Amino acid sequence: MKAFRSLLGMAAVLLGASSASALAQYGTPETLKTELKQGDDLSFPAEATELGTFTNLSNALLTPGRKDPGKLPALVVFHTCGGVKQHIRHWAEAALKEGYVVLVPDAMRGLRNDCGSPPQIANARLIKDALDAVAHLATLPYVDAKRISILGFSKGALVATWAASSSVANALRPGAPPIASAISVYGFCALAPTRNRPQGVQILQPDTDRPLLMLMGGKDNETPPASCLERLPRLKEAGAPVEWHLYPDATHSWDQSELHGFTKTAYNGERVTYLYDQAVTEDTRKRIFDFLARRMTRPEK
Repeated sequence: MKAFRSLLGMAAVLLGASSASALAQYGTPETLKTELKQGDDLSFPAEATELGTFTNLSNALLTPGRKDPGKLPALVVFHTCGGVKQHIRHWAEAALKEGYVVLVPDAMRGLRNDCGSPPQIANARLIKDALDAVAHLATLPYVDAKRISILGFSKGALVATWAASSSVANALRPGAPPIASAISVYGFCALAPTRNRPQGVQILQPDTDRPLLMLMGGKDNETPPASCLERLPRLKEAGAPVEWHLYPDATHSWDQSELHGFTKTAYNGERVTYLYDQAVTEDTRKRIFDFLARRMTRPEK
């Protein structure tokens, strides 16, 4: 734990910065807090439902069909900048089969997508949405408040990565119950300075203290893995509970069969093509639930 107390002071070194001015980068707890506006919080249902063919997943609270003894673990499944799509349903189904309560925040607030730069919905708001979802799950009598994790994809992966820092969580939602772990699927860790963000964006925090799993694609040029492959080993060496895996031939959105072959110009100006990969998707599922099983063990009775 001593290593974590020193991590914040090591931020400039860990993030490749040359001076303390790096702490002014967008994406730190301080800059995120100033970005967050009051109001416009999501509402989540008090009553859960079982997932069916016609279930609306927007802010849906879902419970597994089978009954397990004791309180259940829970998973917040956070969507991409394109909103709650078919692959989110598949991941909710997978989590329910594993015995998790699932909450699917719909942070789009009426937008069809929010994939541009700068975004229309502030990142700080999205992180608070995820933390609000965790807090809501923690109030449910059948959920184990100590076993709630966040699983995010693309922009949702950035949300999960930010939420793995207690300082970010405390800045945006003071008193929120700490998450058990976070999982980032095709996210990234930092963004170099751009015209819209001249100070760059810091996503992976130097004080990351919640178990974090990052899964990345080697051929992903929308959220390239380079920033993570540079930073994660340093963070792990400093004692942070981070894990990662690179799929060398995977592109962005490798789990979205409905988007196979889809091409667009991404926020970073790159021309990207999504390729669905069934083998990688199946391995992703295995790694995620293996990670959760290790990081969210049942409490002693």
